Amino acid sequence: MKRSLGVAVALVLGVGACGWVGPRPAGNPPAGSVLIECDHAAAPLVIAVTSHLDPACDYTGGVTITASDITFDCQGAVIRGTTSGTGITIVSPVDVDMSNVTVQNCRTAGFLNGIRMTRTGFRDLAAGVEYEHHLRDIVIKDTSVVGSRGVGVYVDAYVTRVTLTGLIVSGAGSTGIYLETGSRENTVAGNSFINNGFVENGPGGSLYDFGGTTLAFWGTGREGLAIDGSSNNVVRDNWFHGNSAGGIFLYTNCGEYPDRTRYFERRYPSDRNVITNNVFDSGWTGVWVGSRMGENVFPMECSNVPYFEAPVTQYTLDRAADNVIRGNQFNGPDYGVRVEDDGTQVLDNLFLGPDAGHHAIVVGTPYRTQYLSDPVHNTRIQGNKSEIVGNPNPFRWVHGVDGLVDLDNTALGLPTAICEGVTLPRGPFVMALEVGLPNPDGSIPPRPDLAFPVLGPLPPCVGAT
Repeated sequence: MKRSLGVAVALVLGVGACGWVGPRPAGNPPAGSVLIECDHAAAPLVIAVTSHLDPACDYTGGVTITASDITFDCQGAVIRGTTSGTGITIVSPVDVDMSNVTVQNCRTAGFLNGIRMTRTGFRDLAAGVEYEHHLRDIVIKDTSVVGSRGVGVYVDAYVTRVTLTGLIVSGAGSTGIYLETGSRENTVAGNSFINNGFVENGPGGSLYDFGGTTLAFWGTGREGLAIDGSSNNVVRDNWFHGNSAGGIFLYTNCGEYPDRTRYFERRYPSDRNVITNNVFDSGWTGVWVGSRMGENVFPMECSNVPYFEAPVTQYTLDRAADNVIRGNQFNGPDYGVRVEDDGTQVLDNLFLGPDAGHHAIVVGTPYRTQYLSDPVHNTRIQGNKSEIVGNPNPFRWVHGVDGLVDLDNTALGLPTAICEGVTLPRGPFVMALEVGLPNPDGSIPPRPDLAFPVLGPLPPCVGAT
């Protein structure tokens, strides 16, 4: 069965063609703050002291913050770009410590990334010295990031203790917020992720060089929040609505495209994250743990050694262990929670859905189990409540599991046990829905009738109560 892939409805969120529409939330700037006046609005701005913008004008040169212990307050002004560069960059060299930066009341529109925190030279850091210096204790709050061509808010490798709160991230071409490998101890709280992820590997299609052959590629798009090799984060009190592939995906980059200049070694897993008290509205998958464990990553040319390979097929071990998913509400994703790595706790969540084709929790991974005799271990499913219409058995395991704890879960008001499901359908490659040949002139063909592969209704389990 397949679910039709809808077109995202863009939210304008107040950004008009001629500037910000509606009131600009100007307040009192921080004490001692320096005003950056409108006659500098077209210039690239480098900020090294506490500063604020004039809410009466749009700033188009981008902002770079380079010093510790400062507050940058946009006062509701718009920082506007096209499709390249970054709206607000917070940056330090890898051999310099930088901390205690607050960015607030900003509106970014356009750019490749709306906001990015990064350390110059991080790709060349040797193993074991990544945290000898730091970029940390950054707060981004009460800010909108609209229409980024790529990621909306990017927390780069080895950046730590970032707080993202009160953000509206909408219409990013890639993920709304991205936590890169080695970033850790971040808090993502009280934000809205709306209609992100429809461009990168998206349903609109793109051309891809596949071993010297150019193919057309239509994909799932991206999720609202990517936790990619990032650990010990807290994700709470957020709203995920209308994002292309789903809500939160936890995985570890397989070392993709090692011959490209952007490559660096991904050393760290997506372990020990806590995802709590969030709301996930509709979509394909709410939370997916180990989202690339069973996906064919052959097109990514991964540097990690695959645990199985065949012609145009490679599977690599994903790393996303010991995560906690607690007290969230899932309003109708096809799959509420998918678990494909070890030590996951799924506790006290509420699952809603309009029909039996929706499923609350699916635990298990196919190819690691088949080729390594290594099923998903030590999952705890406890205290979850499902009100999915027509589905008395919304909690399923597949491909064998080990050490599964199943306690106090209910479906449609009755106690129920997790029971065996069936193999989940997958695309031909990671994030792929369809692959085909380009037109004779090299252009992308018309979009096919794309759909996400989903289980649909399953027969009730015998003796599963």
